[in-house]
Amino acid sequence: MGNGPMGNGVCCVQKRLEFTIDCFTDGPSSPSVDPHGVSGGRFLNSSPALSTAARPASPRNRFRDDDFAAEVAQLIATDRKQQLYEAASLIPVFYAVKSPEPDEAQHTAIAVHRKTGVCRQLSSFRKPIGAGAQDRLRSFVSSLQVLSADSEAIAKVFEVFEDYMNIHVLLEHCTGGTVYERILERQYFTEQESAVLVKHMLEALLPFHENHLYHGSISPDSFRFLNDSPHAPLKLVDFGVDLKVHRWDAVENVGAGPDLQNPNCSQFFETCKLVFCAPEFAPPYQRKRRGPLALVADSLDKQGSGAAANSPDKETSLLDGELLADVIDEHSDWFEQQQQDVAGGYHKKFEAGDIWSVGAIAFLLLCGYPPFFAPSRNAILGRIHRTEYSFDPPFWSKISEEAKNFVHSCIRESCWDRMSIQQALDHPWIRSLADTSPSGSMFSSFMLNLRRFYRTSLIEMYVANMLASKFRRQDMHDFLRRCREIDTCNTGFFTASDLKHVLSALGHGCIADAITSRFLRAFRHPGESYIDYIAMLDSIHLRQQRIFEEALWFHFQRVCQSSGRGGGTTGWLALDELGLLFSDPVIVGLLMREIPESVGAEEAAVCQQLQFSIRKQCAEDCTARVEFHDLSSILRKVARAFPAMMAAEKAIEGPNAEAVSL
Repeated sequence: MGNGPMGNGVCCVQKRLEFTIDCFTDGPSSPSVDPHGVSGGRFLNSSPALSTAARPASPRNRFRDDDFAAEVAQLIATDRKQQLYEAASLIPVFYAVKSPEPDEAQHTAIAVHRKTGVCRQLSSFRKPIGAGAQDRLRSFVSSLQVLSADSEAIAKVFEVFEDYMNIHVLLEHCTGGTVYERILERQYFTEQESAVLVKHMLEALLPFHENHLYHGSISPDSFRFLNDSPHAPLKLVDFGVDLKVHRWDAVENVGAGPDLQNPNCSQFFETCKLVFCAPEFAPPYQRKRRGPLALVADSLDKQGSGAAANSPDKETSLLDGELLADVIDEHSDWFEQQQQDVAGGYHKKFEAGDIWSVGAIAFLLLCGYPPFFAPSRNAILGRIHRTEYSFDPPFWSKISEEAKNFVHSCIRESCWDRMSIQQALDHPWIRSLADTSPSGSMFSSFMLNLRRFYRTSLIEMYVANMLASKFRRQDMHDFLRRCREIDTCNTGFFTASDLKHVLSALGHGCIADAITSRFLRAFRHPGESYIDYIAMLDSIHLRQQRIFEEALWFHFQRVCQSSGRGGGTTGWLALDELGLLFSDPVIVGLLMREIPESVGAEEAAVCQQLQFSIRKQCAEDCTARVEFHDLSSILRKVARAFPAMMAAEKAIEGPNAEAVSL
């Protein structure tokens, strides 16, 4: 390897820009652009753009290209001798990355190759902190590369990039839309078509389970159709990596890491994704909210109640006896896995979680609503852990008994009682594709139910993404106060119309108008969409954490690289280099956004306190440098507690000043 992160990779970069090795696609495609400048819209059909790269080459040119491709592949392989993946800094060199739409998952984007125009889906995964957990993530991604190459039901994994914080995977770009969109475009939908979709989902999961892997958070949004063709294959495009990273970190860092029982993953705070989650992975049902978000809603109300309660050095311990027992069981299972034969039953309970989710999706595809849906997140969790669902006669009277049996065989309280993936594929309803079901379309209520549910899911994601980038801490407090004023019964949820009213009152009328134009009018339904505003507040908080960390990491690298320091690639910063960060106006502005404007804090005082806290922590750890994860955690913690710290200082200075005057 050379001196840079990619060694002598300059020639590789140049040749990669001139030539694309792509054995899975015949030609490039370009994203559609509407007149308003929205690229790759959800409800627009796009067609591949004609290009010289798509024209058949002469035999002589083809052999020349093959030789050239072999040369480039050899250069890349030589450059990767000591590095599994390529440096993430090369992504903008090879690809133009387009930001996701507000109603799309924010960890995915469209990447267009700068030379050929070929589109890829760029999925970014936050790496776990522990070294062992990182090895497990790399092993899982390597397995994905193999499985996707062998299965037509899984989106192809073309390239993998890595930096200190993230792993970025370039996938096959599936442009045919979601399961929801395909169905709602239709005038009718039959039980036989439901069986076909469920069979495709099972076929996508089969390679995972055959290799003792699992997904963990399957939902209809985990799949996309390859293209707009009526017979386009359905492909798995999401692999549940966030949940796995959380669990690996929790098991490796008992007590100091995340809470195993409460995954701080966005899908667990969006009710329309949570409803498909198996009890093995779902957070516990609790009458009184708690979790890794540290009761965001309640802590906002208590802001400024005292420095002692909000001190950055004092954290609430989330490790109780129940959680400790759960983590110990998980850890012991992990050690058993290392000692037992691969054919053992360790993975069955996690694979059974996928079967539960497929059963919940099948339920949705048969009646238009999911089995455990309720207006609030906590009510959904209660129904999941009680396995509380029913086949309501008005909506299920036309559904075959085989379909009901399939759902019931998937959704069982004990993971050991559920079907395996192969048994599900061999079930009569799947094997015969529901040929015993009543002929004709579903009831009209099916489309109405599905439209309403899909509309609610889009509103949840859109509003959370929009407000995460706009809200400051005081805005979240105001949002909660307005919601509770409307929610007079203190249920924790209200309607989408109520949400629009709150947003307009807070000065976000454009978001309220977008809810009407993008969702309420596009998906007309006589019923209301119900929003759990407490879960939405937690979802916003979770997104803000990720936005803050990503922005800080980006500017951390920029500052280190511009100064010639190596911290931007190693993730460590010496204490004598802290001045580099706190002299950068962009980083200071990022930190000041974490402090309410009403506090009137001065930048110099904030930076001084932040540096003091970092140095104090490093002194306690007996180190002269700070790791980026620790740096980010300290900065957010101190910035959030700064108002209380200032209030405490004023409370102390008040009596002293009065004594001096006397």
